[in-house]
Amino acid sequence: MSKYKIFLLGTLLLIGLGMLVVLPKATNYLEIQRVENQNEDTISEIKEFLNTPIAKPVLEPQKPITIQEEKLLLLPTSAYLEVEFICQAPLQTEANWQYHEESCEEVAVLQSYLYMTGQTMTRQEAHEEVLKMIDWQMAEFGGHHDIYADKVKEFIEGYYDVEDSDIEIVYDATLEDVRSYIAEGFPVIVPIMGNILKNPYYPHPGYHMLVAIGYTEDMIVTNDNGTRKGADFSYENQVFQDAMNAAGGDIVIIKTKTTKSSH
Repeated sequence: MSKYKIFLLGTLLLIGLGMLVVLPKATNYLEIQRVENQNEDTISEIKEFLNTPIAKPVLEPQKPITIQEEKLLLLPTSAYLEVEFICQAPLQTEANWQYHEESCEEVAVLQSYLYMTGQTMTRQEAHEEVLKMIDWQMAEFGGHHDIYADKVKEFIEGYYDVEDSDIEIVYDATLEDVRSYIAEGFPVIVPIMGNILKNPYYPHPGYHMLVAIGYTEDMIVTNDNGTRKGADFSYENQVFQDAMNAAGGDIVIIKTKTTKSSH
């Protein structure tokens, strides 16, 4: 084989290897740009809706409907709750992330609880609060691991001394359930499967928990504490419903508006 052919083959090989490195990064960059534009568009749509006066729909009295059907008819097209975003690793350092890889449930609960009780926290205060929440679970649940809706409710009751009647679980929830609670002013704690959400910022997608805080006709807006870029992160309806279903399909709502003492 001539030196020219060897040189040509070597050049082509280097180009091929370079493409293998560059293409995945370029694809991920484009996906990140897509979701960031999607998040911005969703929030803009909500703000436009909230600034536009709308007429209350007229219900026809001759057609009897259930209370649930009436609630759905009266739901606004869009809604948004200004829930303070707290990252799953509140300090947002590499070391903090390693410590809080399993803290999504605590932070989802914390965001909802702070909103409902009218409180705020600094990153340092949130970090210290999450450590206390983990210690409580270690003592009461025998470990710090994934918990689902029933255990989340038990945790809220025990840690924050919230009455049973002030915490609601909806089993096999639909997007209409999520929207209904948000429209009533309640953030929704949602167990979810991260691999179905396909968030490009997730390092290790799997079982996850976040807070739904708004919606449009096509999107669910969340505070996705699984990434430091998770404030006002929106997901398409069907993707969100599928991710909910894969994690059990249940949601948790804190309905108390009374500040309790934490541990």
